[in-house]
Amino acid sequence: MAGFFTSPEDYPAKRVFVLRAYLDESGHESKGWVFLAGFVGTEEQWRDFVPKWRTGLGKRNFLHMNELRWKSERTRKLLERLGPIPASCGLEGCMGGVRVKDYEDLLVGTEDEKLLRGYIACLFPLLIQILRGTPRSQRIELVFEEQRQYAPFVEMALSMFAATSCIPGAAEWKSTPDGKPRLAKWSFVPKGSTIMTDPADYLAFALREAWTNKNSKKTQWCQPMLTSGGGHGYGSIMNRERIRRSITNAQNMMFWQTIYQQVTEMFLGVRDEARIRVPKVRQHNAEAHSGSSQSDQGQAGSGKSREKA
Repeated sequence: MAGFFTSPEDYPAKRVFVLRAYLDESGHESKGWVFLAGFVGTEEQWRDFVPKWRTGLGKRNFLHMNELRWKSERTRKLLERLGPIPASCGLEGCMGGVRVKDYEDLLVGTEDEKLLRGYIACLFPLLIQILRGTPRSQRIELVFEEQRQYAPFVEMALSMFAATSCIPGAAEWKSTPDGKPRLAKWSFVPKGSTIMTDPADYLAFALREAWTNKNSKKTQWCQPMLTSGGGHGYGSIMNRERIRRSITNAQNMMFWQTIYQQVTEMFLGVRDEARIRVPKVRQHNAEAHSGSSQSDQGQAGSGKSREKA
């Protein structure tokens, strides 16, 4: 686990969230359900997890859900064996889910269409509930399995989120009591580089399958993961009304247009260095970046989702 829990050196994260996105089988978003999901834990919990997961894998080096043979009884037994392990180590699930067809009409013909087709739309509801549901004194670290087409936008969006965490009027859950951004660090790891992304792969796959076809064999075989930890976790699976309101709020803030412009210019070489611009006139509405209105946050409660697959 080199590199985790160690920086920023003066105030490192206490918990690390390892996340994986599940789009469709080809790796590109459909109009259906999209999930970003994973697990959070302390250093001790992750260290407990690693050897137990390796034992559960047997002769496998990693778990890749899209490579499993769903007609094989070995697959069912493998998933049954692995499903309870994260919760048994104290790791907690986290998830963000949206159905693209619920809001895609709001994006047609806009720059947002390139940004909000699933992955990014899942990220901020998940992040908000993580921050609201964990102790304010703790800083967190996000680790994403690499998705190259989205990495620049995730980087820019999280940088802007962190930059607005300590401004006057920002929600308390965005910063520590001594004024530091609670989002301490985020990074991307290559696929197949660590088994710490395996349970995220399992959970995201299971959620997408369950919300797409709850009666399928895949859903049934994924029950050990879906029911682990009581079926609860941090995050939000957003219904049509909430995601449409959230997208509209973000569009009104012109948040995504700013991100898109900066990333595009950065990669075209127009700007030597990406700068995070935080217009003063918008600072009092910093929460709109999240894709969640104040009323949504109130409904979410402590940040622990009570939605089950």
